Amino acid sequence: MLALQLHFGVPGEIKMLPSFLRCFPSVETLIVQSMDTSGPATKLSVKFRQGTSPIECVQSQLKTLFFRELQGHRGEFHFLTFIAENAQKLERMYIWVKEDLSYPAKVSMGAKLRALESANWASRDCKMLFRTSKFPGGGTPFNLAMGVDLSFADPFFCH
Repeated sequence: MLALQLHFGVPGEIKMLPSFLRCFPSVETLIVQSMDTSGPATKLSVKFRQGTSPIECVQSQLKTLFFRELQGHRGEFHFLTFIAENAQKLERMYIWVKEDLSYPAKVSMGAKLRALESANWASRDCKMLFRTSKFPGGGTPFNLAMGVDLSFADPFFCH
């Protein structure tokens, strides 16, 4: 299991993501939390979607993706589409939508989620589940102390 917090509007964080994922070739469960980005969001590089070399954990290991606090940024959907189109063993994709989005943002996100559903999925058996964040104002209880405490069955509240 690998858990990451990313600012999808910060180019440096997005550019390092493929290299970072290559360091973990055996990851079967990936948890990504999209963090608020102050300022205008940046377009995600097309190179990330096309890639110059395969990301082994995505292509041959990844079975479950948890995406927390989806805010509707273009980069988030490029990332989700990349996973959908490349993760051959993906069984489940759980997406938590940020709770406090405006009505127009929710309408726009609905259209983007429908586009994601119609992507050319590498795994035909993958199930997607959408939820709204249950934490006020978005956010999650991600906590380093809980994450390393092995007495918690689900330290990142994925289920």
